[in-house]
Amino acid sequence: MIAQQLNEQLKEAMRAKDQRLLGVIRMVKAKMTERKTSKGFKGVEDDALWLDVIGAYQKMQVKALAQYEALGEVGAEAAAELRWEIAWLEGYLPKLADEAQTRAWVEAAIQGLGGPDKARVGQVMGAVMKSHKGEVDANLVRDLVNAQLNG
Repeated sequence: MIAQQLNEQLKEAMRAKDQRLLGVIRMVKAKMTERKTSKGFKGVEDDALWLDVIGAYQKMQVKALAQYEALGEVGAEAAAELRWEIAWLEGYLPKLADEAQTRAWVEAAIQGLGGPDKARVGQVMGAVMKSHKGEVDANLVRDLVNAQLNG
């Protein structure tokens, strides 16, 4: 279970006095606590929830990285730290499908919804994202759907 892995890594990081690793693990655990205590949460703490929390946190770090990179020299140190965190988080996340596989899923969704129709962009996006949650990059899906339907 992911929770157990994180706890083991937390203990190892404490023993090694690895502040960087301690920080990222504690933040992930804090994000999980926020999720579980949020209003309306009715789920259970399982690996799927951990993956969702880790994925959401990684997305947040990727957005922050872009902002620090835009600062140039001023944000270089923080950007390097964020790159390390993002890479570490990737170790927990499933690998995303490549462009060819994603394209095949988009084409299948288009055909499943009755063929190409510019009005169905949202439906196709929704179908692909729902049936392949966690397996695809949403931006890539959007680009492929737009290219297929509006191309």
